[in-house]
Amino acid sequence: MSEQLDVEINLDRKKHAKKFLKPAKKGEAKSKKQSTTDPDSGWFHKGEHKEVFAYNAQVACDKHGWALAYTVEAGNIHDSQAFPALFAKLEPFSPEFIIADSGYKTPSIAKFLLDKGITPVFPYTRPRGKKDFLRPKDFIYDEHFDCYLCPENRVLTYRTTTREGYREYKSNPKICKNLSLVSDLY
Repeated sequence: MSEQLDVEINLDRKKHAKKFLKPAKKGEAKSKKQSTTDPDSGWFHKGEHKEVFAYNAQVACDKHGWALAYTVEAGNIHDSQAFPALFAKLEPFSPEFIIADSGYKTPSIAKFLLDKGITPVFPYTRPRGKKDFLRPKDFIYDEHFDCYLCPENRVLTYRTTTREGYREYKSNPKICKNLSLVSDLY
């Protein structure tokens, strides 16, 4: 799924006359905790102060609660990383909808499901950040000019598409520094 995201990011950058992103550099491998008695298990954060070596079971059920597919992963594997193996076992059932918890709510999983003609249903995520700050819904997108308008009617132009696939739009700080809402941005 990530290779497809890289291709689409570079297509978007090309459309905006930006250079392709170079492949991400692999950082130094982190030392992982490994159990001496069960090396296949993973270091799992069970709560704020409790950590154990464990396994994580991913289970897909039908609307009646019957298990259709499952995978067992090391405890340190995130739900979104375990999804491809679980989906491969679930695909023969030809689901129309997949209802999943927030661990699976990633852009790559959503796009993957939509491309397969499956409707993803994820939980609502509350906006993060300070309460009185401006939110994305406060800005208006102009599809024709590919820009945003802020509440003060100033233009935010496209700057780049990040490695994660997000488009960044920025305003001219010289124009905006004296506006009344500028304190709500930081």
